[in-house]
Parts: sequence; C-alpha cells; structure tokens
Amino acid sequence: MWLLLVSSCGADKDDPDVTTTETAPTPSAPTGTAPVRIGPWITGLVALGVVVVSVSMLLAGGAYEAPTVGLPDPGPIVGWGLPISRILTDIAAAFTAAWLIGAAFMNPPGRDGVVSRLGRADVKRAAISAGVWAVLSLTQMVLTLANVLGISLTEALRPEIISTYAWDVPTTRALAITALIAAVVVVVAVFASTTAGAAILLVLTVVAAALPTLAGHGSGLGDHGLALSAGVTHIAAAMIWLGGLLVLTIHGLRRENGYTKDTDLQHSATRFGKAALIAVLLLAVSGIANSYTRLDTVDQLFSTDYGRAVTAKVIVLLALVAVAAIIRRRIVPNLTGDKRRRNFLRLLALEVSLVVVAFAIGVALALSDYPRVESLLPTFGESLLGYPYPPPPTVSNVMLGFLLEPVFLVGGIVAAALYVMAVFRLRARGDAWPIGRTIAWLCGIGLMIWTTNAGIALYSQVSVGLHMVQHMTMAMMAPMLMVLGGPATLALRALKPSTGTQRGPREWVVWGLHSRIARIVTSPFFVFPLFSLSLFVLYFTPLLSFLMGSHVGHVAMQFHFIASGYLFAWIIMGIDPVPKPLPYSARFALVLLALGVHGFFAVIVMMSSQPLAPEWYSIVRPDWVTDPVADTVFGGQVAWGISEIPMLFMVIVLTWHWMQRDERDARRHDRQAARDGDAQLHAYNAYLDRINTRSKQ
Repeated sequence: MWLLLVSSCGADKDDPDVTTTETAPTPSAPTGTAPVRIGPWITGLVALGVVVVSVSMLLAGGAYEAPTVGLPDPGPIVGWGLPISRILTDIAAAFTAAWLIGAAFMNPPGRDGVVSRLGRADVKRAAISAGVWAVLSLTQMVLTLANVLGISLTEALRPEIISTYAWDVPTTRALAITALIAAVVVVVAVFASTTAGAAILLVLTVVAAALPTLAGHGSGLGDHGLALSAGVTHIAAAMIWLGGLLVLTIHGLRRENGYTKDTDLQHSATRFGKAALIAVLLLAVSGIANSYTRLDTVDQLFSTDYGRAVTAKVIVLLALVAVAAIIRRRIVPNLTGDKRRRNFLRLLALEVSLVVVAFAIGVALALSDYPRVESLLPTFGESLLGYPYPPPPTVSNVMLGFLLEPVFLVGGIVAAALYVMAVFRLRARGDAWPIGRTIAWLCGIGLMIWTTNAGIALYSQVSVGLHMVQHMTMAMMAPMLMVLGGPATLALRALKPSTGTQRGPREWVVWGLHSRIARIVTSPFFVFPLFSLSLFVLYFTPLLSFLMGSHVGHVAMQFHFIASGYLFAWIIMGIDPVPKPLPYSARFALVLLALGVHGFFAVIVMMSSQPLAPEWYSIVRPDWVTDPVADTVFGGQVAWGISEIPMLFMVIVLTWHWMQRDERDARRHDRQAARDGDAQLHAYNAYLDRINTRSKQ
C-alpha cells in the first residue's frame, strides 16, 4: 500500500503507467508538477508499524494472554495498547528528528546560520511532531503503569494512582521525562530560527527517545552496562537513519525548494549517505551486543520465539543494507531525469518501510521475555554490583583487571583513531604536526580507558580509597594530557571546508569554538565551581550513593569527572583556542585557588570519623574492607597526594607557555623595530621629553 502511494506521488502527469490527480501547483514546486499528498503515505507507514508490531508480539511470545484466575489482569486493552502506543511513540519521535535533521543539516540554509524558509517550515513541523510525541509518551506511561501494577486502564488513569506510583516505576518515570523533553522541544522550536538551534533540539530529541531504553528490562541483566549502552546506541542510530530517510523522501516527493532539481536531491542524498553509513554500522554492532546480552547460546536464535523474532529483524536489516547499497552505488551517482528520480524515491520509500518494520520488531522484542537465564548472586551487595565481589586488591589485579564499560572503551578507541587519521591526513599533504601532541592525546585517552575499564573500575565501586584513585586520575591526569593534544586545532587543520552552502564538520567545529555555549563553559566562573566546588556537593551529600546505585548515574559521574577536568585544563594550559582567554596571571591564581580547595577537601576527608557514602559502600562491602573509616581516610590521602602532582605539572606547563609567549612578543617587537628603525621607542622617548619640558616650565 505504502509503495503504491509513493509511486503515485512521485509520478509525472505524462507517465502513462500512473494515474494522477490534477491539482494546482504549490509555490515550491516547479510549473507543471502536481503537488504531492504525503498524508496517505504517512498513514500507511503508521498502519504498517501497528500491524507488524502486533504480529511480532505473537511471534516473540509477548502477546497478551489472560492470566490464571486470581492473578492481576490489566486486560486486553492494556496488553495490546502498550506495544501499539510504543511503536506510535517511536514513529512520532522519528518524525521529530526528521524535521530537525532537515532544518539543521540537509536543507539549504539562509545567511549567517539562519534557517531557510523550508528550514523554518521543518522546525514548525518538528514542533507539531514533538507535541504528538509528548501526548503518546504520556499515553504509553499510563499503559505501562497499568501493566506493571496489574490494573485496568480506567483505574490507572486515576490521579492518585499516577501521583503515587508513576515516579517510582523506572519505565514510567523515563516516559514522563521523555514527555517533558518533548514539550520543551515544542516550545523552543516555536522560536528557533538557526541551524545551530535545530541541531541542539535534535540532540535533545535523540536523548529523550533513548531514555525509556535505560529503564527497560534489559537494564537488569548481568551485563547491564553492555545492554544499556547497546540499547541507547541502537535507538540513537535508528532515529538518525529513519529521520534522514523521512526528510529526504518527503522533500523529494514534494519537490520543495532545495530538492527541486535532480542535482539538489543528489547532493542531499550524498550528504546523508555518510551519516547513514555510520548509523548502519552502529545498528549492526549494537544489535549484536543486544542479542548477546539476551541469549545464552546461538541456537536460541532458531529454537525460541524470541530468537526467531531476532532472526527476522536481522533479515530485515540485511534487506535494508542491500537496498541502501543499491541506492548509494547505482542510483545516486546517476540521479538525472524524472524516471531515475522516481526510482530513487520508490527505493527510499521501501527503505523507510523496512526501517519501520525493524522498529516494530524491536518494540516487540523489548516487551517480550528473553530466554537468557540470569544467574543469582549470593549477596544483596553483589546483586547491586551485578558481579561477584573482587578479591583483595593487589597491584596486578588493580592495574591489569578488566571491567567492560562500552561507552568509554568504544568512545576512547574512536577518538584515538580519528586523531591518528587526522595526523596522517596532514602528513600526507606535507604539513607537520608535533609528535608530542599525538603522544599526549593517546596517553590521555589510554588513561581514560584504563580508569573506566581496568581493575581500578572494578575496585572503585567497593572501596572509597580506590574510588578516589580513579576519580583523581580521571579528573586530573587524563584530561590534562588530552588538552595538550589540541584536538580542535588538529580538526581545523585536517578537515576540508564545506563546498556547499550547508555547514560541514569543519564549520561546525568553528561554530562550536565561537558559540555562546563555548563562552559559558570556558568561563572561570563556570569551570571553577564545576571542577573544584562540586567535590563537596558530590562527597558530602547523598549524591554519590545515588549515582553509584545505577549504571547510568555511574557513567554520568565519570563523564562529569572527565569533562570538568578537561574544561579546567583547557582554560589553563590548552592549545585549542578559547573564546575569551584568561591572562596568565589569572590562570596562575586559578590553579593556586583550585589547589587550595582540593587540599581543604582532602583534609576534611582525612579527618573524618564517619565513612563516605555509607548508603552505598556499607552495602557493597567485601570481607577485605574491614574498616570503612580507614578506607575513607585512605581516600583523603589519595586526594591530597594525587592532586598535588597534576597541579605542579600544570604550573610547569603554564610557566613554559608564558615564557614562550613573551619570547614571541619580543621577537615580534624586534622585527618591527628593524623595519621602522625603532620608531616606537623614539616616539616614547619624545613623549618623555615633552613631559620633562612641560614640568620645567
């Protein structure tokens, strides 16, 4: 049905094989081209998603069945309404992302980063889609609450039920936050008028779409870190892929400004193809990781209902890759003429339909029981950790142990690879790049990976002292080395300027360095509290225990350590340009102030008679932690000792940079004096003579 709709929408009046309806041309369409009705096609996509998710629920074994008499029964409305509302929510989120992708990256922009007329229309459409998304998220929240509590939909709608339980159930809480973010997108989109604003809204959209995944039942797996990271990556990649396909297809069908000519459509398709390739790779890797966390053996792909649904999704994704390859290699390079344009848009419509099918199967899998049998751990503390208590720490198992954290492992490897590729690109064209910067960056990335994936990451969750080793290394040593690598400077030199009217990667880097956001996050009034004063908020309140209690909170805390340390090192001794550089004297003062605050914090911890974060560390306490207070005192000693070394290194580097700046200034003045015969000095001496003459009169 949806392919027939697209075929008729993309056809010309002169095509004898297709019947079209005569209508007045739209302002954006060329003369003689009938306007396209997208509504029937979108309706077909929605219907396709609903049908496939219903069938997939039956195949995956997650369809509603009336429970045994006497057990709670939410009823068939909730049982079938939940998966249907979820696929509708995902489609609404994808359309929101689609319009924002068009406004920020694919449509021809206006001047000075302002969206074009089409871009502004897309932002308004994003506001409408986000409004629908918010309503559907709240609907899904109520259905989920009814399903969890085992009550009817009518009872779940009672205000006292929602106010009592909605915030306590992780999934309904995530959906409530998603609805709130979607509402924010609605309000901000009404006033957004720049491509940068649309890009920021897109980031918010992708984050909000991934939130329910963080609270799904995959988060309770033993490999919960891998399950959560893979789930979030899967949703984000799918949103970008489907969003880009939707906006490209719809604008291409409607022949709107910027997509009227075949060359314009070809340029947009080529531009999106690079992002789509990355999205496909992320989908494949994250899909494999998701299957690993939910299946015990490979044969379960064929011997269980859940596995057969996974296999069906794999087949759909392989078909998607095949269609995308045909479009990229055969259609896009030769996109000239109405016939090729129609074929291109039909294949795009097929690709969109297959992505919706994959979405629907994914929804069914997310709501069905997986066959993997979870092994129970002997103690409550080990259940909270998700793994058995580690043995007593030694140098070897702290340094060489392993605990997978995919976010920082994969992110670090990608950051290192991109940096090395940029260096090779510079050298290939004959430009030099200091080897010391490359070594500093790779060492900083290596330290970041070590602190988050080695044995220290394992022990930091059960020992305050070893947690402090991880914290200080992650917040001080690793960021300093990464800052000395100058990644933004390298990117500006390695990336090619955009050849079209849209911003390319280099233009986005330039915008980022000069944006209002950059001015705020590099202000000492923002960086110093974030880097130093946040220690007192984290360690002397229940916040540390709260963050340690969930994988998401733990990752967020580690990201805070790295980001705050990077910002502090950047404004003190960074190679990359800062919107408002501080004078060297102010930088010295800031380092000394931070050193004093860290020392004061360490002394308080060392003098403490109570253990830090007892709400967490008293529960996850292995037998070899015999004295929690002594462990806390050791943490204070670590905070004192480790903070001194990086600060001293920072002072040395800052002094060296100051000396180099003075030497450059001196050489510049010498060259100027040689050119003009030291005119500045003579003018100054003449000024002094005039003052002296006036004083004698």
